Amino acid sequence: MNRQLLREYIAQYEAKFDEIGLKELYKWRAAKQFQEHWDPSAENFPKMLSLSLSKTANLMGSGNYWPRRVICEIAEQEPEAVRRLFLALFDEEDDVFERVDSFMQEVKALHASLAPGKKSYQDHRATMVYLSLRFPDQYYFYKYEMFTTFCKKMGCDFVPRAGKTSTVRAFLDIANSVRDEIRSNNNLLKRHKDRIGDSEYFDANSHILTQDFIYAVTEYLHVDELPLPAPKPKLTLRQVSVDAVEKQYQFKGRYVDYAARQKHNKRIGDSGEELVLQYEKDHCAPRYAKRIKHVSQSQGDGLGYDILSVDERGKEKYIEVKTTTGDLERPFFITGSELEWSKKAGQQYYLYRLYNFDAEKMTADFFILQGDLSQYCNNPVEFEVSLKPKHKEDDVE
Repeated sequence: MNRQLLREYIAQYEAKFDEIGLKELYKWRAAKQFQEHWDPSAENFPKMLSLSLSKTANLMGSGNYWPRRVICEIAEQEPEAVRRLFLALFDEEDDVFERVDSFMQEVKALHASLAPGKKSYQDHRATMVYLSLRFPDQYYFYKYEMFTTFCKKMGCDFVPRAGKTSTVRAFLDIANSVRDEIRSNNNLLKRHKDRIGDSEYFDANSHILTQDFIYAVTEYLHVDELPLPAPKPKLTLRQVSVDAVEKQYQFKGRYVDYAARQKHNKRIGDSGEELVLQYEKDHCAPRYAKRIKHVSQSQGDGLGYDILSVDERGKEKYIEVKTTTGDLERPFFITGSELEWSKKAGQQYYLYRLYNFDAEKMTADFFILQGDLSQYCNNPVEFEVSLKPKHKEDDVE
């Protein structure tokens, strides 16, 4: 994604903010309505659901697209089944994309038994609306056509595919990056806050505002050309010999805002991955360029690597990216899946350690650790603990 172009669009969005805002405020009203009326334990579930979704307007009903009407009709006939499906969809203990896929499949099957041959309309767009209304500070309203147009106008590397959960995953990832840029515009945030009244939900984390901007880029805004050449991203490879260092534990209490640190690290990490993705494409044989994939964006975390690339012979490279604004001695963390994949992939595994990262210039130095990472993983930070009872539980008197 072209960061300078993104900033130019944000400036244009701010200039037309009042004009655009009058057309789109219904999204904040829909969120407020849902927040005030959603009650999964309601005795009359169909009535509660209908009331909760009553202000979604174009989000859930336009042209030949009627997910709100259909889900309410299903709830009238099978209220307990639909209640159960929404409770499962909103259970944040489970993976969100597993919940999304399960919800769509089960609603489709339920609707097919009630109205054979009829469309249920409970697709990714509708399901992400439900999630965004329930958790407006965590998810984003999604529409495939909107995302496709946005990617084209922003020069995104990712190519959306209709009906694919991987496309929704990439949308959330790109939306988070857009949100970070929007959150840096204090004047825009203030104007947004000032326009929110008692009838609208104030999205303190700017998720609805971010989607509103993405939609505005596709419908209302157009940048013909950049006023200045975009800074050319640059990675500089350094030949560095490193040794693992044993951590000295001091057992001192301290306060760390882990939530804020995680958000900061995620923002830096995403930018570092973009740099490496472009670097790999610039340095590979042209015939291999299409094989280079940003898999952490399209498939999510947990694979053990971020980028699938190829070497000069066309052999796969599994690249994990670790980025810091600090120097090369700044510690970083390796997950269990990353360590295990490095063992499995052997010399096809590459850890690109980016340091001295400059987010404005999009530059960094880096060195490469290749192969099994075991020799570097000598400072355990935490352990996952799984337990099961040895025998049947006894009551304690």
